[in-house]
Amino acid sequence: MREQTAEIRLLGGDPENRPSTPRLHAACCLLIVLLSTLVGCIQPPARIAAQPPPYHFQPATLRAIDERIFNASVLARHEAETYARVVMKEWLLRVHQRIEEDFIPWYSSYGIQQWIATKIVAFELLYTEGESTPEERLVSYLQEQFYEQVLEPVSHYVDPQTVMEETAVNYLRELSARLDRLPSAYDVPAFAVRQHLETIPAIFVQAVPPQRASLYEVMHTDDLPDLHAYQALLKKIAAVSDTANPRPSADRLRVVANQAVADLLASMPLRGGMATASTLVGGYWGVAITAGSAAYASIAHVAEKPAMEAQLREKLDEAMDLMWKELVEDPRGGITSPVQHMSTQIEDGVMRSISTPLSGFGDAKALSL
Repeated sequence: MREQTAEIRLLGGDPENRPSTPRLHAACCLLIVLLSTLVGCIQPPARIAAQPPPYHFQPATLRAIDERIFNASVLARHEAETYARVVMKEWLLRVHQRIEEDFIPWYSSYGIQQWIATKIVAFELLYTEGESTPEERLVSYLQEQFYEQVLEPVSHYVDPQTVMEETAVNYLRELSARLDRLPSAYDVPAFAVRQHLETIPAIFVQAVPPQRASLYEVMHTDDLPDLHAYQALLKKIAAVSDTANPRPSADRLRVVANQAVADLLASMPLRGGMATASTLVGGYWGVAITAGSAAYASIAHVAEKPAMEAQLREKLDEAMDLMWKELVEDPRGGITSPVQHMSTQIEDGVMRSISTPLSGFGDAKALSL
């Protein structure tokens, strides 16, 4: 009882008219909250880490660092391009293997040749002006078959889109390993090197708004494909190659398919004439004409098959050579195009410092990589 009275007196109350225990506890809690709020208000604000002032390099040191960045980019680019070529040679080998073992035997088989001839007749009968021509529909069908029988199965082992991403990552990994030694090699603070790398462009895409990324940013991003500037770069590359993914050009396959369709149509008049004759005669003689036509076509197919396969193989080889140039050797739309873009931006970015004559004094350390 005395302890309760003391509590009431501390709060300025009268022990004769003391409040109930719940009201007393509520008042105490309110007092504690008010005191905590006041204490929080008088605490000093949290300090924001001060950014170090710009570091002033000796002209000779900065020039030496930029030369090292330039040389490191050149070497890293060569390493990345070598990796891409090795992997894509495996892709090309697998494509040729699928062509030889699957696509050519499929196309040159008697059943498929007859089925395609039947399709052409059906397309001709159903054709209306303004739609795709029978030849165009057949070309599209052959293209789809090539993708399904050759390119898609090969992509499960070697995917050009994945090779593009891995090539870019390999370039940045190799470049980063060569540039990590800059602070110790030139006896400059690490923050100074970071400040300098942030001034060197690595990605610049003219868009609305323009997309940029510095050398430091691309080397230290956790996931390159998530970088907005890199995504803009991929869209630019896709616009050049007219495809969302690096893959063999459909135009090259269309050339092969067109030739195959032209050759097939050239062999159809005699077979088509026999089919028409069997329809007009009808009955027993119509069946006989149809049977004779099939027998003749089968014998002719056996004789024509080697030449047909050789011609198709030659056309596909030519198409694959062109595809290789588009996929591997094209610096603007091929799988090395992200590396080509970044290395050009970086090397051009430091070239001004390298080409500027020194006006100060001071020795830079060796440029060995």
